[in-house]
Amino acid sequence: MKLRRLTLALAIGCALWAGGAAAQDAPQVDATLSFNGTTLKLTKVLVLLNGNEEGLEDGPRLRIFLSDGDIPLATAGAAGILRAKAYAREAGINGVVILADPAGKVIGAEASLLNAPGMEPGSFASVTSTSALTALKVTASRASGSISIDDRPVTVKAKFDAPLSADPVTTDLKGKAALGSAQVQALIAFRDALRKGDMAGIAKYASAARQKEISAFRAKAGEAVFRDALKQAPDGASVTKAIKRLVVRGATASVVLEGGEVAELVQEGGAWKVD
Repeated sequence: MKLRRLTLALAIGCALWAGGAAAQDAPQVDATLSFNGTTLKLTKVLVLLNGNEEGLEDGPRLRIFLSDGDIPLATAGAAGILRAKAYAREAGINGVVILADPAGKVIGAEASLLNAPGMEPGSFASVTSTSALTALKVTASRASGSISIDDRPVTVKAKFDAPLSADPVTTDLKGKAALGSAQVQALIAFRDALRKGDMAGIAKYASAARQKEISAFRAKAGEAVFRDALKQAPDGASVTKAIKRLVVRGATASVVLEGGEVAELVQEGGAWKVD
C-alpha cells in the first residue's frame, strides 16, 4: 500500500513539474498597437531569427511579430515581410513586426505595420526608433524585453518573453543549379504567361493569393490597361539572365535576382506557385 501511494505521489509530482515547465516555456506578451487613433490589444507573439540568406540590404534581423491572431511560421520567415502583410490583411489579423538586432545589443528597432483598422490595402507604415527596446535579452532559445515606439501614425507598447522559433533553410542553390530547379522554372513559366496575357498559364503558376491580386488589379484598371500592363511585365528570359540564388525553407522559396529583386514562391497542391 505504501509503495502504491509513493508511485502515485511521484506521478503527480512529475505531472505538476511538466505543466509548470510548459507554462514557463510558453510565449508571454502584454502589448497594444495604436494606429490613427485606434488602440488594439495584441495577444500573440512570434519571435524568429531571420538569417538573411537572400542577402537583402538590411542584414540578419530578429523579427518580433505582435498580433491579435496567429501568423504562420512559414509566412513570418519569408525573405521580406510582404508575405506576412498580405496574410494579415487577408486573414483580418491586426499587428506589427519589430525588426531588431539579433544579438540583442542594439536598442534601436524598426516597426512595420502588418495590418490595422483604417489601413489602406497595399499601403505601408513603418517607423524607426533609436531607443525602442529596453531590457532586451536574446539567448540561443529565447528572447524577452520591452518595446516602446511612439511615432505617428504607429504606437507600440509591449512586454514579451517568447521562445525563438526557427524556419531553417532546406535548400540553397546558386547559378545554374538554381536555374534548373522546379521553383525557378515555375517562376520563368509564370513570367512568360504574364507577358503573353495567357490567363490559363497565369492561373497554373500563380498562388491563390497572387491570382486574387491580379484579378483585383484587372477589375480596377479595366481590360485595356490590364492587357497593356501585362505586355510591359518582365518575361522568363529576364530570370534566366539575372538568376543568382534559390533559397528554400520547406514549402516556401525565394528566388534572388540581380539588382536585389526577390521573387517568392509557395507550394500549393503539390506544385510551386509564384506568390
